[in-house]
Amino acid sequence: MNSELLQTFLKIVEYRQISQAADSLYITQAAVSNRLHRMESLLGVKLINRVKGNNTISLTRYGQRLVPIARQWIQLNDQVDSLKEMGDYHVLSIATSLDINTAILSEIAPTTLMDDSLLRFNIQTTDDLNIYDLIDNDLADIGFSFVESTRHKIETRKIGQERLVLVTPPDSAYPDFVGTTMLSRYDEIMIPYNDSYRKWHMLCWEDKIPPFVRLDASLPVPQYFVNDRNWALIPESMARFFLKHGQPLRVLHLLEKPPVLPLIAVSRPQRINAPEAKKLAVKLQSELFKQQQDNDFFQS
Repeated sequence: MNSELLQTFLKIVEYRQISQAADSLYITQAAVSNRLHRMESLLGVKLINRVKGNNTISLTRYGQRLVPIARQWIQLNDQVDSLKEMGDYHVLSIATSLDINTAILSEIAPTTLMDDSLLRFNIQTTDDLNIYDLIDNDLADIGFSFVESTRHKIETRKIGQERLVLVTPPDSAYPDFVGTTMLSRYDEIMIPYNDSYRKWHMLCWEDKIPPFVRLDASLPVPQYFVNDRNWALIPESMARFFLKHGQPLRVLHLLEKPPVLPLIAVSRPQRINAPEAKKLAVKLQSELFKQQQDNDFFQS
């Protein structure tokens, strides 16, 4: 029996009028009458007494017997629907940088959730130092960062590394192989990834000169390509992401190699969700490796 039909019948019983039952269900009187006729046809009995000129209905003896059955049916149906809400869900809270989430984590998260119907992700994108704070304060189960920091009771593990690639607008006049002396700091879209990168950067360009724009993530980089001299160093996975999604840009070969970015998994091993966190870290590691195997054209 259709629960919708039973619910309509119970509304008729509650209000004793077709019109009020229709109003409570936000449907027309004709729809209520149609559902009632369908029920009576399915059961082969008459459920209500209709008196011409009288809006108030009364129940037949079959209708009276159906009331407790209908209520029990609805109750059982609600209990079945609530089983999903009563499931033993385990929520994994993840703190990550915007770039890692965009280009790597988003590639594995959907399939990971599909593989485990009781797993749920709470993903927070934030800056690298706050990732450590969230882990330190038990506000996240695992974090993924390009910054390695030492904190008491926090475990860090390098699960991979990212090459930085030089990107420019698609119509730039730069040659395929570029030296740092050919790149003006005034045209740079700068992302200060970590201390190692900043130290290398200071050796190549005068730090007192302001860049064209400074960002905290590389995701918005293409939006700041406003002239054909703009350039940026971004993680290889982000370059792959842009090209995959049809974002026009050129990937050039920088002669002076920048330091690689370590991909660090940050966690507190004693947390309840530690096993799920470790599994996710392994999948992230595999995804990064797979991407790098598929993107050898980024290498010089």
